[in-house]
Amino acid sequence: MKLKSYIIMLAAAAGTGFFSACEDMLEPTSEYVLYDDGSHLTTPADTANSLVGLFYKLQAIGDRTNLLGEMRGDLVTLRSNASTDLQDLYNFNVGDDNRYNNPRDYYAIINNCNYYVTHVDMNAFDNRGNRIFEKELAQVKAVRAWTYLQLALNYGSVPFYDTALLTEQDANAIDLTASRRDLLGICDYFINDLQPYINTSWPTMHIVGTVWMVNCYFPIDMVLGDLYLWRASLTGSVSDYRSAARCYYRWILDDSRGTGILVSDNHVMKPVYTPASNSVELVTEGAYAGVMSSYRSLFSFSTASYGQETFTMIPMDSASSQGYYSELPRLYNSQFGTDDNGMAYVDTSDGEYCITPSNHLQEISMAQSYYLLNEEGDHVTIDWDEADADPLLEGDLRLYALWNTGSYNTTIGGEAGTATYSGLTKNNQRAIPIYRQTDVWLRLAEALNGAGLPRMAYAILATGLNNVIVEDSIMPYCNDADLAFVNELNSMGHGNSFMLFGTTRNGVRTDGIIGIHSRGSGYAELNPDYAYPMVDSIAADGSHINGYTGQDTLAWAQMHLAEEQLRVDSMLLTEMALETCFEGKRFYDLMRFAKRHNNNAWLADPISKRNGESNQDQGLRNLLMTEDNWYLNWKDQIGK
Repeated sequence: MKLKSYIIMLAAAAGTGFFSACEDMLEPTSEYVLYDDGSHLTTPADTANSLVGLFYKLQAIGDRTNLLGEMRGDLVTLRSNASTDLQDLYNFNVGDDNRYNNPRDYYAIINNCNYYVTHVDMNAFDNRGNRIFEKELAQVKAVRAWTYLQLALNYGSVPFYDTALLTEQDANAIDLTASRRDLLGICDYFINDLQPYINTSWPTMHIVGTVWMVNCYFPIDMVLGDLYLWRASLTGSVSDYRSAARCYYRWILDDSRGTGILVSDNHVMKPVYTPASNSVELVTEGAYAGVMSSYRSLFSFSTASYGQETFTMIPMDSASSQGYYSELPRLYNSQFGTDDNGMAYVDTSDGEYCITPSNHLQEISMAQSYYLLNEEGDHVTIDWDEADADPLLEGDLRLYALWNTGSYNTTIGGEAGTATYSGLTKNNQRAIPIYRQTDVWLRLAEALNGAGLPRMAYAILATGLNNVIVEDSIMPYCNDADLAFVNELNSMGHGNSFMLFGTTRNGVRTDGIIGIHSRGSGYAELNPDYAYPMVDSIAADGSHINGYTGQDTLAWAQMHLAEEQLRVDSMLLTEMALETCFEGKRFYDLMRFAKRHNNNAWLADPISKRNGESNQDQGLRNLLMTEDNWYLNWKDQIGK
């Protein structure tokens, strides 16, 4: 795809071309703002084309969106052939000249957004009295908020400005110290900035090149939900957690934009629901290979979209000769050539893959138990016969589904040898995913847990949500304020039904919804290893009782709320590792939980265990126990 060819300079009518702007707020360049002679953006062509140009600017940070979040986490490891820049990023030793440390690209996006916000004609109305450019403006503001959030997450403290810098004089007028905002300041500003656009629909744009533009849009509810979630993690505000949950829930229920519902067809090794007989059919041990594709297909790529679940992506160029061709497929996957016999082999001419799943991720995966009902209706944990050959079959099956690795014989130049290969399905595409459906569910669960509803968060992981689950398993543990909030969420749904589903429960679920954990670990709802982490009560004689000791249900739950929230948070982080590995989210997830619990060990411990539980890097742990070491710094002008 060549998005460049679809950018129409806003100054075309005036014939003035591009004008100097500010590259990093210090150095002027002609490519960082689409500039005209100062007039407003007044026609649909102006606004549509500049919006496409903005999406083109996002390509510059596409790969970094993944690598900055994944290289510094606990779920991947680097091979020795990785570039120095990648190794320095992995080891938290990033210098000014590291190719992944370039805040100028973020400010290029921001400056274009600022220009748009300043110059779009908001006094233009259609014959129904609607502002003509409001939809496009909402998208520009969402992109600006998301970009500033990425800057704050990666640099900690960043120069902030919300007007376009069109000249060197404009840039010089910015005080890089006085204008700084930290993560909390960024959240405060953009929560207020995006609030008026909550119900704004998307612009009517279709295909540009081979890309469906709807797949490039940043939903207001997702960006706003993330801002609330981060602010709540910084301040502990229950109100902000609930605002975040409202945003995510609103997005889930919006059928018009194709978010869809988490259904049983899209998980690995699923029990097959048969409502007519009200029973669960056993997936036999030999069936795993065939149904793996149901999970892999979530990340399959076409020229128009990225997988079945992704609803926001950054489309990258389709050829390496073009400006923004993603390097992620090469970094995460072996590249193949042809040997003397015409057989495929790993081609090292362009550099081998250098990113693989970490031992820590493999341990997390293998620690899960796969659970379902057998043909007799007994609850069983599956021990696959093939697990001796591949330990990843022992636990959760998502990593096994995504990671393809092995060795084979080859002959090159008459020399016989053995070649190894590795491939990760998620990163064998040319588009960079930003949001997908399961992100919404996991963040909704996180927000609900922080909002004081750990059982509702747990249900998203273990069972899915519907009216009966909420009424039976959540409401009895709610105080009046909790009940009001749960009822508010319920009222947001169609037909007054949670997640648009109704059901009857007779031991076996028949409504087709599942918990996220069931995507890789079988029938999680009835798995005793995945039961709700109820806190033991202590009887008068000092013995532990897993139940109640005289208090009513509500009083007992409220007494142990903080401890149960802590345990559900641990389950959430594990589930995020299993479900969103390799997507560039991990470091930020760890950061958010560390801030929430005011304990840097939530980040430092897992990252220091990349090489396995028994091989903890104590030096790395000590480094990361100091928060300032989490952030990048660029020339002492941005960052901590």
